[in-house]
Amino acid sequence: MDVPETISTQVTLPLDLYQAIAQRAQGHGNSVNSEIVALLISLLEDSAELAQEFADWEAASDQDWLNLEAALASQEN
Repeated sequence: MDVPETISTQVTLPLDLYQAIAQRAQGHGNSVNSEIVALLISLLEDSAELAQEFADWEAASDQDWLNLEAALASQEN
C-alpha cells in the first residue's frame, strides 16, 4: 500500500486478537502493521455513515472557502 504520509501510533490489543491478526497477516504475506491498516481501511470503506460524514465535511469546507472569498471580495470593494 502506497501511503504518501503516515503517522506512527501505538495500539494495545488483547493477545487473542493480536494472534488472529498475526495469523491473517501471515496468510496474506503482510506484516501485522500492514494487516491492521488493511483491516481498518476495509472497515472504513464499507461505512456509508463515514462516507456521508466525509462528504458533509468536504461540502462544509467548500462552503467556508466560498464564504471567505466573498467576504474578502466585498472588503476590496
